Amino acid sequence: MNGRTSIPARAGDEAALFHRIGWRLLPVLCLCYVFNYLDRTNVGYAQLQMKEQLAFSDAVFGLGASLFFVGYAVFEVPSNLLLARIGVRATLLRILCLWGLASAAMMFVRTPTQFYALRFLIGVFEAGFAPGVLYYLTLWFPRRRLAQATALFFMAFSVAPILAGPMAGAIMTYLDGAAGLRGWQWLYLLEGIPCVLLGIVAFRTLPDRPAEAAWLHEADKARLQALLRADSPAPPADAHSGLGAAMRDARVWVLGFVSFLLILGIYALAFWQPTMLKGMGLTVMQVGLYAIVPATTGVIASLLVGRHSDRTGERRWHFAAGALAGAAGLMLTTRFQHDALPAILCLALAAAGTSSAFTVLWSMPGSLLSGRSAAAGIAIVSTVGGSAGMVAPVAVGAIKAATGGFTLSLLLLSSALVLAALIFVLYFRPGRPAMSGPRRAETA
Repeated sequence: MNGRTSIPARAGDEAALFHRIGWRLLPVLCLCYVFNYLDRTNVGYAQLQMKEQLAFSDAVFGLGASLFFVGYAVFEVPSNLLLARIGVRATLLRILCLWGLASAAMMFVRTPTQFYALRFLIGVFEAGFAPGVLYYLTLWFPRRRLAQATALFFMAFSVAPILAGPMAGAIMTYLDGAAGLRGWQWLYLLEGIPCVLLGIVAFRTLPDRPAEAAWLHEADKARLQALLRADSPAPPADAHSGLGAAMRDARVWVLGFVSFLLILGIYALAFWQPTMLKGMGLTVMQVGLYAIVPATTGVIASLLVGRHSDRTGERRWHFAAGALAGAAGLMLTTRFQHDALPAILCLALAAAGTSSAFTVLWSMPGSLLSGRSAAAGIAIVSTVGGSAGMVAPVAVGAIKAATGGFTLSLLLLSSALVLAALIFVLYFRPGRPAMSGPRRAETA
């Protein structure tokens, strides 16, 4: 566009290129992910009022929270395979509009059956969003920059709780009774409808692939394609065998199981942390404000660890350190379940560890496979890992009902994180292909 025809080769040119790509893609994707988190976890705050009005037990909420992930798991792989065919724009339009409408419809729930049905449908409609975006990022970022791009995307997963707590507390406190609706009904409505608008924004602003990006010079497109070709594993000989190639790769299943162990802790806290804090004598508004501390710590840790992992090219010990820190935070929380301040600090340690480990883990799948195999592999990892959402909320609810507290649940979750660290370090040891990104001599 400006007369250049040569491919820029300097490190500064490359850094500027990926800086431009990041600013064009990630703000929209991150905003979508914030609402993705809000709409799948706002039931944790809504239940603080729904219990009183609808007489739902902890078991009902635990099962409803888990049914979301049943629908999500069933449709995860098909959604991601469809994305590889029709592109990210059409996929995000479909996903965001449908989940937004279903989430808003939660305001009409009156019976457990209605609650279960809508939670299941929200999972069906959300299926494929996060793994679809992760596959999308592999089309734009080489492996040595993928952890940082992934960290920036997953930063939304950590930022969302910072917003979720105060938003839920304010909506449920100050809108309770407005227009004849309870606070929990306003919560579902105000966090569901914006997703429809975001779907339209994503459709209009995101290109499906670099070749369609009008904001990139032709020389930059050529440079980007050269970097991606040099950095990616060869695609499968049969372009239609992507799912089969991914399913035959043991590393995909190991990553899925490690993700399952990690997400057990993440989702257990997402759904039950509000109840835990309220049990310490806090109001709904205070619960929302206190939740800012662990969420903020998670954001900072994921960005710092993701950046350092990219710079060094090391994945194993970055993941293990995060998982073990998360385990320590959960274990220490059991000592302070009746003292809000130290409990929040322990939960902050748990959030920092799990968020940073999550970021490092998701830099891995895109380096194992390419093309449709990458889309399928990412979806498999996400499906296996996300199935923890079927287990964690209902298991914690059942254990709480049986024991009267969260101690046993937190100890079991911390043990799962320790196991995740051991598996990751031992399986992805030096010598295994695609264990980590290449080491870099230059700085980003």
